[in-house]
Amino acid sequence: MSGRELDIADMQCWVFHMAQSKWHVSGEECAELFRKYDILGFISECYERLHLNSYACVLNDVETILRNSGETSWEH
Repeated sequence: MSGRELDIADMQCWVFHMAQSKWHVSGEECAELFRKYDILGFISECYERLHLNSYACVLNDVETILRNSGETSWEH
């Protein structure tokens, strides 16, 4: 794995764990949302722009994607 690939994977992992904690969902539920809306792909594709922000900002972008897709199951 290249350094860039490691950086992307690091961001994906952190945002996943932050989402799971913030949304109070199981790993399986969080993984299903991330799969359904290709959140890992979004992070990978947009990494050059996303890495300029905090992981909290990236999670906010993820929540915007979910809301704009009509997904509300994660909101409590």
